[in-house]
Amino acid sequence: MGNSIYSLVLSDEVVDEVDALAHSNGLSRSAMINRILAERVALTTPEMRLREILESLERSINSAFMLSAKPAGGVLSARTSLKYRYKPTVKYSVEIFSENGRRAGEMRVSFRTQNAQLIDDLTGFFRCWAELESAYISGIIDEDIVYTISDGRFVRTLNTPAQSISEDMMGEVVADYMAMFDGAMKEYFSRLPDEKSAFLVTENYYRKAISEQKVII
Repeated sequence: MGNSIYSLVLSDEVVDEVDALAHSNGLSRSAMINRILAERVALTTPEMRLREILESLERSINSAFMLSAKPAGGVLSARTSLKYRYKPTVKYSVEIFSENGRRAGEMRVSFRTQNAQLIDDLTGFFRCWAELESAYISGIIDEDIVYTISDGRFVRTLNTPAQSISEDMMGEVVADYMAMFDGAMKEYFSRLPDEKSAFLVTENYYRKAISEQKVII
């Protein structure tokens, strides 16, 4: 959906009200007018789609997550804690792409830590997760999943579902994936330092959780 420049003649009073509304929504004047007109003619713009998904995601994330800030710029940030010695904070950042392409967005998970053992354990879990997804869902989704694993950081692409779903359901699906990932990580860490046991309990958790997902992304 492209944008073009148009010249409109509007009353000063209307512009004042539009500017006030734009400010309260964190939008420019042009973006606010575009939203008002799109809603009037029942047209879903990429920006509206993005907003609806993020609003649904915000409503749907479970109580284990605390929002770090209100969703903005297509990104929702949240955090949880991990039961590990000094109870480190797990930071989640989910970006939803505005264009409805093959990639719906990506999830980023990070820890602010210099603890070498924690970094090693996190890397073990991230690799375990990628291995489980390769084994259980690689033949279900149309697009390959792209992972980035580095010291205390994990990035995973979120694919657009093969079937058409509403923006509201897309937010729910992303929230379910976040909860599944976070729950699996807690299961894995609960069995450390026994890595074999940690993998097995995580696989059992994953197998059950993935069977309950509404849509695979």
